[in-house]
Amino acid sequence: MKISPKVSTLFLVLMLLSSCIVPPSTYVKPTFHLLNESTPENNESVRQGTVFVESNQTIEGQSFYLRQIELPYYLQENRIITRPEKGKIEFRENDRWGEPLVEGIGRVTGFNLSEFLNSPFYSVYPHRQKIGTQWEVGVTILRFEKVSGGRVLLEASWEIFHTGYKNGNYPFKNSNTKIEVDIESPSSGNELVSYEVDALSHSLGKLAERIARAMINSDLSEF
Repeated sequence: MKISPKVSTLFLVLMLLSSCIVPPSTYVKPTFHLLNESTPENNESVRQGTVFVESNQTIEGQSFYLRQIELPYYLQENRIITRPEKGKIEFRENDRWGEPLVEGIGRVTGFNLSEFLNSPFYSVYPHRQKIGTQWEVGVTILRFEKVSGGRVLLEASWEIFHTGYKNGNYPFKNSNTKIEVDIESPSSGNELVSYEVDALSHSLGKLAERIARAMINSDLSEF
């Protein structure tokens, strides 16, 4: 049977149109989150202000430098991570960090330390170390994520260096720290990740407090 040119043309047009039909998009615009610094409203030690440094007034106002934060490989991307069970991690496609996590942790930890030490004279990697800096702080993050039980977990090792320490480049003090913070119950499921980020931010405040206390309680006679 001979097909007329008009029918053939119509058939070709329909074929072309069908090939151009795009299925509905499943794309969901991600939400970007930032870690928050400790403030007098959410941290008891910061509320006490200079009382925190009274045990060693010689450290108040001294400058410090926070070295580059060290992160495990699985934390070096911008998707927020959870660990639902031991040996398993999950990446959230629709909830991401609004800055490289290594920079966010450095920014928040540097600010928190400056508040605890009552010292505005500090710098954080990748910025240059200020001239006359007395202290250097190194932090290695081992765990930093939501875990089972409605909690977040922060595990870190840290070192404190002082320019006057007689043993040179060896750390004056070092320690390992494990911090768990409960996640507050959100009013809606859409706010869950924001509450997790708040808990992670709070854990960094606790870490900075422990480092600051170690610096404040240092026996400067060893220098």
